[in-house]
Amino acid sequence: MRRPRLSLLLLGGFVVACDSKPAPNPFETKKDTVEPPAITAPPKPTGPPELTVSAEGPKVGWTYILLDKPDGKQKLASELAADKEYFSGKDVPLRADRNAKLAYVAEMIKALSEGGAATVVVSTETRTEFPKTVKFSPPAAGKAAPSCSVVTKVLSERRNAVWALKGGTAVKSPKGLAGPDMAMTEDSLDAAARRCKDSDLVFVSGDEDVEWGLVYDLAAATQTLEKAKLGRVVLLEPAPVAGRPVKLD
Repeated sequence: MRRPRLSLLLLGGFVVACDSKPAPNPFETKKDTVEPPAITAPPKPTGPPELTVSAEGPKVGWTYILLDKPDGKQKLASELAADKEYFSGKDVPLRADRNAKLAYVAEMIKALSEGGAATVVVSTETRTEFPKTVKFSPPAAGKAAPSCSVVTKVLSERRNAVWALKGGTAVKSPKGLAGPDMAMTEDSLDAAARRCKDSDLVFVSGDEDVEWGLVYDLAAATQTLEKAKLGRVVLLEPAPVAGRPVKLD
């Protein structure tokens, strides 16, 4: 007679044991659920993008522009238009490597000028006696230049030539140890500028196979003359023929 009662008691104890929760472990570290951070778009950079020109071509911010492609010039214009507020009416800084192509630098200056830049201030490593930056005026600034205005270019044989916008004899400097003889070039520039007192413009260029660094040196030399002042520099590309009249489009 006692066995059924004992069975019921054991069964009841089993049910209670199953329903009860285990006692918490006081030494167990409770782990909170950590929600992963929400995915958001990266913040847009503020301020003007850095503008550079290297041997590969122009770069606007982080975007390289391949000017040799059919849509290269259009893409450059679009990239600059997106940041027009930083360029329009301003002196825009541009860093150009010495081994950059002259055509790449010229296209960047042209695109910035067409986008409203007042001037383009180009910085390039150069000789210690030359300024580290040269301010280039828009190409359109030279359209009404007096015919006696100074034109100068770096030739393929690494000599500099100086003549007048209307044409005439091109005075060529000898070739130095590391490029054109800059002392002789400065004398020629000084004389040409003093013959044209009605113009403060100088047109600078270089043959197609001349690297930008030599063209920059020539442009910088026009800003260090002792007896004359050439306050506005215009970059010509493609380069005119030395001694020939220069047609400005």
